[in-house]
Amino acid sequence: MEQSTERLGYVVVGVPDVAESAKFYTNVGQLTLHDLSSRTAFLGGGFDHHWLRLEQNAVRPGLQRVGFQLANHQSLDEVADRLDKRGIAHEEFGDLDGDAIDRGIRFTDPDGIQVDVFTQMLARGVKPVQDLVRMETMLHAVWFSTDPVAAHDFYASVLGFRASDWIKRNAVFMRAGNNYHHSMGIFRASPQRAGKMDHFCILVESIDDVMRARNIALRSGAQLQKDVLRHAASGSISVYIADPAAGISFEFCVEHDIVAPDHRPRILESTPISRDVWLAGTPKEEVKALTDAAMGVTSAPTRDDELAAVANQLA
Repeated sequence: MEQSTERLGYVVVGVPDVAESAKFYTNVGQLTLHDLSSRTAFLGGGFDHHWLRLEQNAVRPGLQRVGFQLANHQSLDEVADRLDKRGIAHEEFGDLDGDAIDRGIRFTDPDGIQVDVFTQMLARGVKPVQDLVRMETMLHAVWFSTDPVAAHDFYASVLGFRASDWIKRNAVFMRAGNNYHHSMGIFRASPQRAGKMDHFCILVESIDDVMRARNIALRSGAQLQKDVLRHAASGSISVYIADPAAGISFEFCVEHDIVAPDHRPRILESTPISRDVWLAGTPKEEVKALTDAAMGVTSAPTRDDELAAVANQLA
């Protein structure tokens, strides 16, 4: 199938207090606040109207929706046809004044995640001035599923995503038409965690931007969910900053691979070194202790905990 999905456009995140979270993402995340109301905030870092939409939701904070941009209206109609053939309900949306989206379709994936696919977003005439953390694009989002293989099959057949790499069969990284290593990552977890987001990622210009983002976060009193590391799958150098209000983290990365269209997916080992190649050479006992400490492990895990641990270690 042709890769009609071009890229990740935005994520919609529920938070208990929109104003406070908007302040957090402008001060700690260095995003630009474009629009703010009592229940919604739009933030971004490029020409797009927004990469992050915050919505008031104290009952169910975290991921609300994920939005992908398609190539054109024909691609949108083809997605609608594929959803119809699978008996999956969908609805059209589009309101340049409200959503900043021209035309789109909204549906729900097998893990209960609401998915938007759209043609065009309202654009800014001038990119925000960024003196400290120079951002290039909204890159990817990672969430959890009870069955990453089934999730892979769904997104490949409905939206044309292609696998770039697997971690055993516990996780899959999938790319869109821009051929960045992944626009989405789907990791195995318990049913209780399925459909929840681990993080979203913004690509920045250089390692200096990653390190400045890290410094700003720490000096602002924020916590790092993962400190600086290099991923085996994408090759990216990243830092992850925790957003306790939403129960997620956001990543700044650089040197994220662009793969060839005929790239053959690898099946990587399910070890902490697949998460961070800089751990190579560290004794296994120390790697396990570091991982357990980072995850707060204090007792013997259940089977579901073990599956979730794979995702936490490697996301």
